[in-house]
Amino acid sequence: MGGLVVLEQIQKDSQLLGDKPIAVGPFARLDAEDVAAHDGKTRGAITNLFGSQAAFQAETMALALDASEWVARIKFPVPADFEDANAWFDALLAGESARGPAHGAKPVVNDGFLWALWLGALPYGIWSEEVAKPSMAEYVQTVGRLEEAITGALEHFGLAMREDTSVNDLACAVASLIEGVWLNQCLTKRHPCDRSEPVSTLLRRGGLMLWRGAAVKRRAR
Repeated sequence: MGGLVVLEQIQKDSQLLGDKPIAVGPFARLDAEDVAAHDGKTRGAITNLFGSQAAFQAETMALALDASEWVARIKFPVPADFEDANAWFDALLAGESARGPAHGAKPVVNDGFLWALWLGALPYGIWSEEVAKPSMAEYVQTVGRLEEAITGALEHFGLAMREDTSVNDLACAVASLIEGVWLNQCLTKRHPCDRSEPVSTLLRRGGLMLWRGAAVKRRAR
């Protein structure tokens, strides 16, 4: 019953987001005085810029939910640096694991930790377009970057997609796998089913299965 009431409260709060942005989840507890203290200043430095703590909280949430700048910075490995396509794709997956959140790490502002912070606002996205839009836009942007990288690798290694799939299909599957493994990376540094392996093994092996099932040798014309 307690869980039901919490969900009902989130749904009720989410309906307020259609009128104007308000801070939810961890952002609603953001204290302007604590933020200002990080730079040796007082709460007044925040309120002078934003007018109120509530406005500052909402602006911080909007900035954290919009990670388009971080996605634009992603650098994928260059296919020419690898002997075969599997090695290239494995390096791409290893890089994506490293880009994500890490269990027990010190808080820093980067795309992986902002993604983890976004999880605190995620339930509101079920009932609020205000929260859902930037997150979905980021997903589409990420898929687009992956499509570019995969297309270049297919051309370089003389490969093509299977007739029943597309580059977009593979990019969507890989993007979803990355975020799924990032959930585990928030909780552990080790493979949850094999403690002898790092958590990145989840992504690297799972991703390679997707790659091997989707990419084939290009037919000679």
